Amino acid sequence: MFTILVANPKGGAGKSTLTTNLAGMLAALKQRVVIMDLDKQQSATNWLARRPEALPKIMSLTEDTDLSELRAFSPQWMVIDTHARLRRPDRTYLLSRSNVVLVPVNPSVFDIEATAKFLLKLHQDPNVQSGRVSIGLVGSRTDSRTRMAQELASFFQRSGLPVVMFVPDSVVYPQCARDGFSIYDLPRARTEQQLDAWQPLVVWLREQLAKSRQQVKPATDEAVNPPEHGVVPVA
Repeated sequence: MFTILVANPKGGAGKSTLTTNLAGMLAALKQRVVIMDLDKQQSATNWLARRPEALPKIMSLTEDTDLSELRAFSPQWMVIDTHARLRRPDRTYLLSRSNVVLVPVNPSVFDIEATAKFLLKLHQDPNVQSGRVSIGLVGSRTDSRTRMAQELASFFQRSGLPVVMFVPDSVVYPQCARDGFSIYDLPRARTEQQLDAWQPLVVWLREQLAKSRQQVKPATDEAVNPPEHGVVPVA
């Protein structure tokens, strides 16, 4: 199971927005997705509770999840939505179980400062240092015409990390959060600009998926082969 950790120490950075729309994107691509919601506000869990049954299924992993149902679902992807105050032991554990980390950042000086310190902590983790876990940066609610958006882009460039996408500042995201939808569940005529913005993330995830498969080398003939994750297509 390919695991995506969505993390940032700053509250309101867009973690749940990224988690829910990312899960919706994968589900729309006929992937089996489960969300683990570690945020005390349970935003992603509440979003799933509002999600219409007619939409592609996304499972929730909580202490109340029926594990037999989860095994039957056989998820290919897990997206983990974390809370802001992620302790070091928890961060270390989650990184050891993840393939990639997506770090959403708002275009504000407070968010940039908090994220800079967080990235230093991520770089100290052995899973990141070894290259087993990749980091991708995401600009949240960005309007390229603003000065803060330009400062955010400058911060991203100085970090030396890949910028996988910028989430446009649009009313469609709070509307999706309210209704249990992702942008991939709405008519394309309404979300074409949003879908274009998400395309770089699709490409990056496909590259990371291929990388993770190359890293998996069974130690013995009895080793269990990793499950097929499916290919994330590029529209």
